[in-house]
Amino acid sequence: MVETKVQLGTVFVLLVLVLLVGTTVFSNLEQWSPVDSFYFTATTLLTIGYGDFVPTHDLSKLATVFFALCGVTVFLYGLGMIASHYVEKGQQFEEYEAAKIKEIVSNMSLSFKKGKRLKK
Repeated sequence: MVETKVQLGTVFVLLVLVLLVGTTVFSNLEQWSPVDSFYFTATTLLTIGYGDFVPTHDLSKLATVFFALCGVTVFLYGLGMIASHYVEKGQQFEEYEAAKIKEIVSNMSLSFKKGKRLKK
């Protein structure tokens, strides 16, 4: 459980770092405002690509390809880690509930074997 929280924290830090690096790089290369650069970075990571902001310099285009490959990989890995965490939590909850039901059924069968009536 602690390991999962550390992994999720690491993924969150990586995602924020990717957003910050992308925003800074595109702000400097394309002379966009920080808001426009953040917007371009986010739409690139989410693979939306509206096309309202496009790199115009060769270096920016190369940076976009590298950024998209690395950034989307980190972003998808992060989403996978988050999904995995919640699937694991769901499985733990199901196991806990199954154990509780098994205990209740076991106690009920013991009561019936002893001829006791269940309390209302």
